[in-house]
Amino acid sequence: MADRMRQIRNILSDIGDGFKADYELGREDRRNAFLRGRKLKGETEESTKWDAMMGTHPGINRMSEAMGKLSPEDQQALRELDMNLRGSTAHKAGQFLGSAANDLTQDATRSIYWLLNAAQATGEVINEKALAKAVPQLYGKSPVQSTDIPYTGTSDDKSPRILNLKDKRMREEMLDRGYAKTIEKGGQDVITAARGYSFDDVGDLQKRNYTPGMVQALAIPTGIAINSGLGLLTPFGGAEGYKAALPSEEDPTKTSNVIGEVGLKYIMGRTGQLLPYNEFSQVRPDVSREEYNKYQAFKYDKSEDYDITDGDFSFGAGALRGTTDGIHGPELQFLGRSLPLTTAGIPYAAALAGGVGGAMYGQRTGKAASRGLIGGMAGLAVGQVTGNIIESERRRRNAAEKLAAGGNAEQYLG
Repeated sequence: MADRMRQIRNILSDIGDGFKADYELGREDRRNAFLRGRKLKGETEESTKWDAMMGTHPGINRMSEAMGKLSPEDQQALRELDMNLRGSTAHKAGQFLGSAANDLTQDATRSIYWLLNAAQATGEVINEKALAKAVPQLYGKSPVQSTDIPYTGTSDDKSPRILNLKDKRMREEMLDRGYAKTIEKGGQDVITAARGYSFDDVGDLQKRNYTPGMVQALAIPTGIAINSGLGLLTPFGGAEGYKAALPSEEDPTKTSNVIGEVGLKYIMGRTGQLLPYNEFSQVRPDVSREEYNKYQAFKYDKSEDYDITDGDFSFGAGALRGTTDGIHGPELQFLGRSLPLTTAGIPYAAALAGGVGGAMYGQRTGKAASRGLIGGMAGLAVGQVTGNIIESERRRRNAAEKLAAGGNAEQYLG
């Protein structure tokens, strides 16, 4: 009996130690492990937002480690920082419990929602992941070859001569060419890599393939597509059929404050409300009052609807909704923001495809970022033209059908 009790106390002690080991970890600890893993893999500190979020999530990392899904470099990083799963089964169980509690108190899982709580942010995350998957070089580094003595070995068997911190002559070359600089540290001059450069564990000099600013610029085309589809690129008033975010008393479609209008749309993603039907119908004669009222009811209905076969659905108390027959045609509503298929979905998909295609083409010559931006803008232009043509034709057909069913051309066709 005494042995049994001692065994139980040991198990509980191991669980407690494991719990403490993981619960005590902070965001900076997890970020250091994440960055160390990227360095070991020859990647830049900059990463996609999704990778940074998942790579520092306590629970997801623990599950990945337990299932053998972590890369060897990430496993090494955890071992180096004493953050790996270790010890007895009870100790590991305690680590899982500690990670779960750590998540609750440090808002790791809620941070995922905070990252994705706007259509623009979700669109950017998708764009980044697609580009990183297609062109890993965007977030990679390359060894820097010596210019003074480019190769080692004989002419028949030569290899690139990579600049290394341990070689005196190479250090001089790095300093002369601005690859590195000398700083005073602890009363001594220390050589450190210049911005955009770094040293790996053996002292080889590496340079990031693309600057973070250029990589981030690849989000411009898809960002324009989503913001345009949401009606956020109208600084002087509301989108067609909508009030301004800050409507004027004389004309609610015009803003009373341009600076405030831009601020609300850019910072908060806020748009104006639909105009009353008698005013809305002046710019959208293809929409009947019945369709207008039905859309208003759909827009504000928070009830759950999991049946996607009836033409609409609603998940998460209205957080994600969709319809095939809205006033904008097929559309997705994300956290109350309308994303029409024709004027948002098609331009976004085209911009994304153009960006990925351009980056893949440009990586052969080291111009993935610039070619990706050009490809994305070209895809955006094609997508917007295509989407607008489809939407115009949809509205024309709707108006023609209503005219045939009764009414007059002035009412429906303008």
